[in-house]
Amino acid sequence: MQYQRKIKKVKSLLRGYDAADLADALYGYMNANVKDDVERLRRHPWLIMLILKWNFLENRVHPQFSKALSDKDFMRILDTTYDLGNLVKMPTEVTHFRNMMRNIAFQQFIYQKQLSAASVATNHRLFSELPENHRLRTKFKSMTSIDVKDFNKCSLVIYAAFQKDNKTISVNDFEIVFDKLGRENIQKTLDLLSIDIFQAKQLIKKNDFSNGTYSEWYEQTPFLNFPLIKYKEQYTCVNIYVLLRTIEQYIYNLLKLDDPEYFMDSFGKIFESYLKYGLTYSESTYLEENTLKEGLPKGVGVVDFVISEQESNIFIDAKGVELPYLGKVSDDPKVILGKVKSSALKAIKQANSLNNHVYQHGSSYLINKENNYLLVVTYKELYLGSGQTFYDSIAKEAIDEIYNGILNDARIPLQNIYFISVESFDYLCSVIKRSDLTFAKVIEHAKAADQDTLTMKFDFQQHLESLNIDILRPDYLSGAIKELTDVLP
Repeated sequence: MQYQRKIKKVKSLLRGYDAADLADALYGYMNANVKDDVERLRRHPWLIMLILKWNFLENRVHPQFSKALSDKDFMRILDTTYDLGNLVKMPTEVTHFRNMMRNIAFQQFIYQKQLSAASVATNHRLFSELPENHRLRTKFKSMTSIDVKDFNKCSLVIYAAFQKDNKTISVNDFEIVFDKLGRENIQKTLDLLSIDIFQAKQLIKKNDFSNGTYSEWYEQTPFLNFPLIKYKEQYTCVNIYVLLRTIEQYIYNLLKLDDPEYFMDSFGKIFESYLKYGLTYSESTYLEENTLKEGLPKGVGVVDFVISEQESNIFIDAKGVELPYLGKVSDDPKVILGKVKSSALKAIKQANSLNNHVYQHGSSYLINKENNYLLVVTYKELYLGSGQTFYDSIAKEAIDEIYNGILNDARIPLQNIYFISVESFDYLCSVIKRSDLTFAKVIEHAKAADQDTLTMKFDFQQHLESLNIDILRPDYLSGAIKELTDVLP
């Protein structure tokens, strides 16, 4: 109740200003030139974006009468909003501290990650290398009037323009690349990434899933759907990091939002095929799902790949999924489990079912090994950590139920299970290719670190970065990176 009263206080302080004037002040504060990233993050850009949302919901753009915004008024709005942090749940007030950390990760990490050439290139490969008549590629063009290849190139050029001087731009500022990309394609991409300032209130309401509840504190900003604000043919970037995250996943998000079932029917196979690039590049010996299925009786689970190493099997399951709103903002284990039951939990069930059958009956292709591991590779980061973390914080009863049907010696140990993003998978395959490490050795490295609170990591990428070797992006992304960067002036 204290939190809700404080929210009302913030909104009362916001009301009466010109939404455009207050937005300009918020842009300036959030995007000010500072000495380093620490100083930038101390300005809490995730909270500035929340104030920006409230501003457009509470105020009109260029009303006939509005209050003048003084520096004192502006700082009072910021200070009162920051004070809300004293009224949210503390780690001791949630069912498991990890679930609260997940909320914070979803809320804040999007403002900490720089441009990832690997991430941009992955998405370019996933969609632009589809045949021109593939139903997802044609669907995107029918919805946007631009091909995925041109969209990705234009998006990167737009990012580069804002990164260079972080000012308001117009389509004519891109004249230098009109011959490569076309003025019309640049204009279309700008409009796809933007929202007209006079329509901001309407579209923010449409994309507001919080309904003013406590979850709003941890939500990812709705401006991920429209990181540019358009006013009189001029475009302003609300936050360069929000723009980056939008560019990285725009095609996926748009197609999935339009028709989730239609999209996932195709994307699952596309995602599996992409992981195959990495496994082939790593020069590992692996079996694919179709081969694994041969001779299996009905009811036995199967995964997408199994890597065979000397004393280990590494089960790989591709889940081209993301978490819906509640899965990101809730710390309730039941709510989170409900959102990952068909992905994370299903992967554990499938891998253990397959290993149980191999342990009891053998297989035409898969040999029972002493050590067994599972990597669940997801399109977007789920921040579930290891199988043990998932068990302790979210899914104890559900996993116990799965393991009750599995022989003790056939169970894949929870500490041997990790949920990783496709970006981490790309880098992992590169590590295996360029070093004497194996998949099992890297997972064992992660396991050892996670046994000690002083060395444990929040996500798998941190484990890779702690290997004390150069972590380079895989060569199979080089072609996509070259195609995208060749258009930069």
